[in-house]
Amino acid sequence: MSPRTRALPTRPAIPAWKIILPVLGAAALGWWGYSWATRPVNPPLDPAARQGSVAGDWATLKTFGPRAPGTPGHDRTLDWAQAKLTALGYHVTRDTFPLDIWTDGGATVTGPGGLNVTGRALYGSQGFDQQGRLVTVPGDASDAQLETLDLQMQLAVTHCPARPWGRFAAALIDRGAFGVAIIDDCPATPALSRAPATPLPMLVLDREAGSALEAHLGQTVTFTTRTGQQTVQAANLVARRVEGQAQVIYGAHLDSVPGASGANDNASGVLAVLDLARRAAGTPDAERAWFALFDAEELGLIGSRQFVRAYAYPMEQTRAMINLDMVGVNAQPLGVAATEDLLPLIRAARPGLREFEDEAQSTRETFGRSLGTTGLSDHAAFKEVRIPAAFLHRGLDGHYHTPQDTTLSTTLVQDAASAAWSIGQAALAAPFTPRAECGLTGRDCH
Repeated sequence: MSPRTRALPTRPAIPAWKIILPVLGAAALGWWGYSWATRPVNPPLDPAARQGSVAGDWATLKTFGPRAPGTPGHDRTLDWAQAKLTALGYHVTRDTFPLDIWTDGGATVTGPGGLNVTGRALYGSQGFDQQGRLVTVPGDASDAQLETLDLQMQLAVTHCPARPWGRFAAALIDRGAFGVAIIDDCPATPALSRAPATPLPMLVLDREAGSALEAHLGQTVTFTTRTGQQTVQAANLVARRVEGQAQVIYGAHLDSVPGASGANDNASGVLAVLDLARRAAGTPDAERAWFALFDAEELGLIGSRQFVRAYAYPMEQTRAMINLDMVGVNAQPLGVAATEDLLPLIRAARPGLREFEDEAQSTRETFGRSLGTTGLSDHAAFKEVRIPAAFLHRGLDGHYHTPQDTTLSTTLVQDAASAAWSIGQAALAAPFTPRAECGLTGRDCH
């Protein structure tokens, strides 16, 4: 009889929780360590940065040249301003976004007798071909005079319009013209202006090409423009303390129109915001204010609208957004356009400050200032979602949107920054109940 065999004992299976819990614990610890190592921190305040000045900043900024998105001066300005704000002890976020900018592919006019002249497309126009009878229009014609002209389905040619070219071209298109050719024989550089958003061809010719074209008045000719788009990187700079609340937002746009250095429009606003950031640096005010430099204002308030979408939640604490645009040339005394809830505070904080009405935004796209309700600068994006807003401005000077916009008064910039500071302090001192901002989250603010 063989001995009885007995199965060897087996080790019981390890419960799943004994494996899962350590793995989860290790993952949580790793995530905590990563989050701690990569958490945003406030950079140290460089005492030398607080000794800076508007004059010193301007001496540097004016060397960068035009600041239209896609230009070297634009990118240098972003790098420089970010470094300045970081040295003041602020955590600076560079919020980048793609931006499609207009490019010129050239323009031609062809017609009988071998007519073939070339030029350039008017800034902002769209590529298109159009045939029609050539008629002349005085460059200094008023809207009332244009009403008397028969422009329906005609191609208009004019000499150096007295008003910004894009606006004049828009007026001709509104009255039925199928295309516009501008002869550039101006004694001085004209104001830059974006053409209206229409597929009808708009072009610019030099004096020689214009003379050849005018020899065919009354004849049927063809206008051809070719345009395109290029995608570049734009960016808003947002400077704040890591735990700082956006109770007051000081802002200005950093871009200029193409071809213009933009001293008053709007290096002056950039300088004022940097001066305000210096005033607050190292004080309790730094914990209650954000400083923002918006991009692509000249192309449609794009940067400020990006900011409003990105920071909807922090802005529930915002008592005032203060926008500084064109504050370095005294075309008019410093003025303010503000929402009704801020006006009493402003009058008490800065007695005698000129008040003006915000202009209605055009239904057409002019040089970046369109859409919405009222306001021709970045504060409009905040008004649209019912954030209390104030717009500090000294009016349009004679070099507005021209390459001659190269100078500003640092004293006027400092005065505008002082006015903004007074308004911000008044807003911080006033009673305030945080409310859900409107328009972005779908909540009812009525």
